[in-house]
Amino acid sequence: MSKIAPQNDNEIGEVVSYFSGVGKIKGLSRVFLHEVLVNERRAPVALVVGFDEHEVEALFFDEAFDPAEKVLRSGEVFSVTVTESMIGRVIDGLGAPLDDLGPVRGEKMPAFRSAPAVIEREQVREQLLTGIKIIDTTLPLGRGQRELIIGDRKIGKSTLAIDTVLNQKYAHPPMYCVYVLCGQKEQKLRELISIFNEYNAFLYSVIVAAPAGTSFANQYLAPFVGCVIGEYFRDRGDSALIVYDDFSKHAKAYRDIALLLERAPGRETYPGDIFSVHAGLLERAAKLSHKRGGGSLSALPIIETEEGDIASFIATNMTSITDGQIYLERGLFQKGFLPAVNVGLSVSRVGSKVQPELLRYVTDGIRLALVQHKELQKLSQLENTASQEAQKNIFRGELTLEVLKQRKHTAISWAEQTILFYSVEAGFLDDIDKEKWVDFEKHLLQLIRNRYFDLIEQIEKKTFDEKIKSTIIDMLADFKREFLNAI
Repeated sequence: MSKIAPQNDNEIGEVVSYFSGVGKIKGLSRVFLHEVLVNERRAPVALVVGFDEHEVEALFFDEAFDPAEKVLRSGEVFSVTVTESMIGRVIDGLGAPLDDLGPVRGEKMPAFRSAPAVIEREQVREQLLTGIKIIDTTLPLGRGQRELIIGDRKIGKSTLAIDTVLNQKYAHPPMYCVYVLCGQKEQKLRELISIFNEYNAFLYSVIVAAPAGTSFANQYLAPFVGCVIGEYFRDRGDSALIVYDDFSKHAKAYRDIALLLERAPGRETYPGDIFSVHAGLLERAAKLSHKRGGGSLSALPIIETEEGDIASFIATNMTSITDGQIYLERGLFQKGFLPAVNVGLSVSRVGSKVQPELLRYVTDGIRLALVQHKELQKLSQLENTASQEAQKNIFRGELTLEVLKQRKHTAISWAEQTILFYSVEAGFLDDIDKEKWVDFEKHLLQLIRNRYFDLIEQIEKKTFDEKIKSTIIDMLADFKREFLNAI
């Protein structure tokens, strides 16, 4: 951080308590919340996070700070340098670069900003395409939406968010991405950088990293720094996506800060204002009105549960703040159903209104088919025989579940999904052995990508008519004949 001139008010602060980068200061009676404090050499050293009539509560940027140093006011709020040239960069929770690409230069924006007012917002109308079949078809997301990703550890939460970012290289209009890594291991940061390099995601993405072991200030500020970068693109009329990975660890860091500051603990020892901290941050994700430029900032916060407990304090907080949740279930993960999304417990409050008409038409019955399949499976365990209609619904549910499976980092466009799910809806897989369903999908996608560019273009124009429907049916019929002859 660059040097800042001290505020000329003759106040000199003295650190009276200090531990692990968290301290209390006496002698600064005129500070304001989120003000940057400097030392006598004008170097920023701390952030004001609270105060009373006697002391100032502060987070120190460097845990190696010498408490014997005097502290002065700067009169400036904590701000971050933002610019389009941040694309492709890796920075820390204080906005400083972690790569070898030199300093970040641009305009300064305060990290702690108010969310757009209701009158400045607009209804979410455009789909945020993830390239993940089960999300785009059953839980469609919109540009400007806040969707929680929740589940136990190591079952694919981060993979879901990463794949959504990777799919944005095909987005039109462009989607800028900010990936905030908070409280995670250094190894995860290295893996994320490697994936972004491999799939060219740095062409439109920024990583804000505050790994475990870094200062409390770094971990606490990382989501706010990432948010203001996303707001920079949103406010100029572009679309942006921010991933918070994850808010569970951010909440724990904030809890540790509060305990060190001797604030009264609340439920599960979290401070009473943890809800307002996360709510204020997520409210900044929005679809702006045309008068404000029409930009959008979408948010994908991640929460880690323990043994599937979605009723924990932080989990229920986040569920009430966001516009829906994607629930990943360990049981599905262990059965090999990936992504392990439990459609029944997941919801997107934006819903199908943001979907392209053609995709909505061919996927309209998917959720119903999955629900019927689950109920009929329970019934079939109690009864030895099932009606022909029940057997048909069980088969259709099994087929739908198989088609919804997807390997990581294999994005499928919504036009390709339209053709794939129409093949299910129209019964093209009904007489094909279950063991061949995966091969059918694989070869169908290869055919579409190699020979049917014009059809994809027609579908992407989002105009649904009998001509397109007929073209899709003819293509699927020809492909099925070739596929059956090959096997």
